[in-house]
Amino acid sequence: MPTPQKAKILQETSARLEGVRGVFLADFTGMDVESLSLLRAKCREQKVQFRVVKNTLLKRAFHERGITALDPYLEGPTGVVFSQVSEVSPAKILTDFAKDKEKPRIKAAVVDGRLYESKEIAVLATLPSYEVMLSQLLGTIIAPMTTFLSAIDATLRLPSIMADVLEREKSKAS
Repeated sequence: MPTPQKAKILQETSARLEGVRGVFLADFTGMDVESLSLLRAKCREQKVQFRVVKNTLLKRAFHERGITALDPYLEGPTGVVFSQVSEVSPAKILTDFAKDKEKPRIKAAVVDGRLYESKEIAVLATLPSYEVMLSQLLGTIIAPMTTFLSAIDATLRLPSIMADVLEREKSKAS
């Protein structure tokens, strides 16, 4: 039977994981307090949460949310990183921070129900954000229509341009 304090942590963790589409696990072994504080600050800037919770409690919280794929990765010091806003932001933050400081080591992640390991997470981190991808898609869809409308506009302007040219030629000839 868990203590009231552990039950509260379990309840809070489970509540925070509600509605999250991506959960990342990171091993923060060897990170000093300053680096860990800097990582937390970067997470806060991007509306990403970084929590350190005991593995057994984390495992229970994951199971309450139907996440069982991360069970083998819940060993040693584990930080859980997630965002209510973007499923790619935690990957970018962790990958960029690890490039600069060589830590934390990304263990694994579950995004939209699929398990990603550290190499796949590095690829995931290179993806643009949802908003950028959406704007690129819209730009791709709109580009042919814009070109078509420009061609129609030019065709409709052609008679008036020709009339102006003819008028100038007649005035020069007179």
